Amino acid sequence: MSMRHDAVIFDLFGTLVDTVTPLEYEAMLRAVASALGADHDAFQAQWRATIQEREAGTLGNVDRVLTATAEAVGTSPSYEGVTAAKEAWLARARSWLTPRYNALQTIEGFRSAGYKVGLLSNCSGEVPPLWQEGPLATLVDAPVFSSDVGMMKPDPQIYRLVCFQLEVAPERCLFVGDGGARELTGARKLGMEVVLLRVPGEEHTWFDAAYRQDALEWEGATVTDLSELPELSYNRDLGR
Repeated sequence: MSMRHDAVIFDLFGTLVDTVTPLEYEAMLRAVASALGADHDAFQAQWRATIQEREAGTLGNVDRVLTATAEAVGTSPSYEGVTAAKEAWLARARSWLTPRYNALQTIEGFRSAGYKVGLLSNCSGEVPPLWQEGPLATLVDAPVFSSDVGMMKPDPQIYRLVCFQLEVAPERCLFVGDGGARELTGARKLGMEVVLLRVPGEEHTWFDAAYRQDALEWEGATVTDLSELPELSYNRDLGR
């Protein structure tokens, strides 16, 4: 049977790696605020209020994000404090980039079948350098991070960018994600075929159900494990 797609594009968090749970994220923020000498509650409130700026890259790199957030709540962090906070943040973020079950095998299967592989992630500046250290990096042809390019899903331009880097038309791409940030809707509007990954029991890891509105409303193709994707990608009945 001929290939239905020329490329598969994955979301990162909640798709190729596990979603970071609220408890894990809270622990990271406490460690970072403590290292900076900032009040935890004020720091956390400011951090959450500036998610768009962090993920669009407008706050800068990790050091600038930490410094700007601390200063916004009345703290003047020392160089040593910023360094310690950075180490605490990166240590936890590094562990969050561990591939989820079947991720590596699934991507390898697509590559063996001749597919190109892309990545689209809304993330802040700690992720791109850590990505390069992990096992997924060597398997992805075109990784695109919002903080690097100044665009975020579901902006159509970020989908066009990854397609450009893959040299594949959107209608020849399969997009796979867990439904955060209206990413499925954004991919479908551009003509991609779209699959929701919804793993039973993971709803407790969602910070905000509204952020997963696509997942809550989705009526298209759905899988519960990444290993189901290769067979589904050849299914002529896969809906748009």
